[in-house]
Amino acid sequence: MDVMNSLLRILPELLNLSAWVLTWFLGGYLIVVLAFRVKRSEATLLGFGLGWVLQVWLSNWTGRFLAPPVAFWVAALIVLISGAVIVVLQKDWSTLREKFCFPWEYWMPFLLIAGVFLLIGRGLAVFDDYQNLPITSVLAAGAIPPEFVLNPGVRFDYHYLMLLQSAQWMRMANIFPWTALDVTRAILVGLSLIYVSLWARRITHNRFAGTLTALFLAFAGGTRWLMLYIPESLMLSISDAVNMIGSGKATAPNLAQALISYWAIEGSGPLEFPFAFGDSLFTIPVMAHGGTGMLGLTIALLIFLLFGRWKNWFGKLSISVLLAAMALVDEIWFVYVIFAISLVLLFLMIRRRRVLGQPAWVALLFLVVLPGTLAIVQGGVLTGVSHSLIQRVIGTGAIETQGYFSIDFPVRWPPAFISAHLGRLFLTNPGQLAALIFEAGPILLVFPLLILWGKKAYRSENFLYAALPVAAAFSLLTVFIEYQGSAGISASARLTMFALNLCKLFAVPLLWYWLQKKKHWIRSATIGLAATTMVGGLVFFSVASTAVQKPVLSYYIKLLDAAIAKDYWDRLEPEWMVFDSSPTRSVTLFARPVRSSETWYVPLPDWQFTTQNPDPYSLQRKGFGYVYLSQYDWDELSPAKQRALEDSCVIQLKEVSDWTGDFRRLLDIRDCQ
Repeated sequence: MDVMNSLLRILPELLNLSAWVLTWFLGGYLIVVLAFRVKRSEATLLGFGLGWVLQVWLSNWTGRFLAPPVAFWVAALIVLISGAVIVVLQKDWSTLREKFCFPWEYWMPFLLIAGVFLLIGRGLAVFDDYQNLPITSVLAAGAIPPEFVLNPGVRFDYHYLMLLQSAQWMRMANIFPWTALDVTRAILVGLSLIYVSLWARRITHNRFAGTLTALFLAFAGGTRWLMLYIPESLMLSISDAVNMIGSGKATAPNLAQALISYWAIEGSGPLEFPFAFGDSLFTIPVMAHGGTGMLGLTIALLIFLLFGRWKNWFGKLSISVLLAAMALVDEIWFVYVIFAISLVLLFLMIRRRRVLGQPAWVALLFLVVLPGTLAIVQGGVLTGVSHSLIQRVIGTGAIETQGYFSIDFPVRWPPAFISAHLGRLFLTNPGQLAALIFEAGPILLVFPLLILWGKKAYRSENFLYAALPVAAAFSLLTVFIEYQGSAGISASARLTMFALNLCKLFAVPLLWYWLQKKKHWIRSATIGLAATTMVGGLVFFSVASTAVQKPVLSYYIKLLDAAIAKDYWDRLEPEWMVFDSSPTRSVTLFARPVRSSETWYVPLPDWQFTTQNPDPYSLQRKGFGYVYLSQYDWDELSPAKQRALEDSCVIQLKEVSDWTGDFRRLLDIRDCQ
């Protein structure tokens, strides 16, 4: 009976969620089968991904004028209506019926992979949970595009599309932000691995090669762990040359000590991750717990799978939107690829004046001009860069809104790769070069094969595949450029990460052809090198799997916090801030930004004084209408300060406690004038 009552309570949310998903799923399917030439076995899975990405990109626009979840419903309906319009114009009813199927060999692995990574994600809270949870919370409350939640009024030009997807799940399923993030990341891992198997199978014409590509993508990375096996004297020499940064420096003062230590990150599961088996130059799905997850790869693979297969201008427009969506996920990928496509199209125009049987300007319009224009105005990093450029050209007073990120790219000499753990690795320094070779592993050896692949693609006028090695070359040339800005030196790692991840993506398909006529020892050596790149990912997957048995909310969110959020999320008066000694916690729980910090890491000058002297009258004058306290916060206050928070003007809205005596208390101080 209790189970039945529980089901009845959540039935409205289930029906709403199911209807919303089916709306954009059906719209995506209609667009895929009538605007593109795809196989019957691929149609529904591609329709699911395309519909999901199109509607979340549209939500970035509808959310500026409509309140969620209405904005999310309108975006889904636009996708469905677009598909219906194509149906009416094409009148191809037989194709709709013929291609509607759910092949178990794709859908079952997708659901299984998503389920496994959802269980793992519930037990981990790593990589910017302090940033991603509050942004997801305010997006779900309708702050689209988001401001910097710890200093309202400051533009937060971030690649937030995956966080917006999470905000959608949060509202449509009525779940907490930490659960919504886990759901989104898990679905994206499942989609990306199935899509890459479809893509590789299409290139190699071999099902087994597709499966190998998915497995390699899931686990391959660097080979830092091999440094454990080199002579101690050589290891110490390399260690002395490396200057650790970020979580690497937090792990140990030097590389040699870090290799035998656990990685110093917050939010790991029951077992800690060994630093030696990590890397900072690749994206490994098992550790894709950041603010973008695997969304960038999912969109890239959708583009690869649909590119050049369009039947009409609806297909071209869909590719334009996918490229624009990529700019809200991975702006570096977007800039490299768009610039490379422009160059390739220019050369093809000079050579033949026509591209794929169409005027070249049509390709430029849909693949460069339209996505580029949208990227400038839709929000995110590139919109912020555009604001900064305008400020420089016409004066700082022309644009009043301040941006969170500052960006500059000075020339660097000598050339260097940037590791988020090992810092600058100069190619002219023998010790740092050796560390780089171990950190990157052998995957970069695929780059010459990628160049040959691009040459063949250019000769056949497949300008997307011709552009990819050009983009990878741009990526590698950024060893001469260094990012300088508020995101920190570690953000420079993303400039060269594009080339490494692209080599990783193409490794199995290209080696599948290259090894066919090679000697046995060459095949064996290649397989051995590939296996070494997968060791770190397999170790991390094994360690992460222990988190399945220990679900957590976050390292700074507890069950008591969730109990408060259940009743008060997005229900407090929006013009008032919530005071909390941990401001990211209050933003996550109540979806109310708070003026507390210059950056995620640096508080405002008077914030520390405010946290130590939370007088309700003073707080109210500063714009705080509510106070959120834990037992720890309360115990840190002197008796006089405790009495001040028990004044007659203070109203206790809710208090929850557990068996240990810990509690959470929400106070209303709006009357303390």
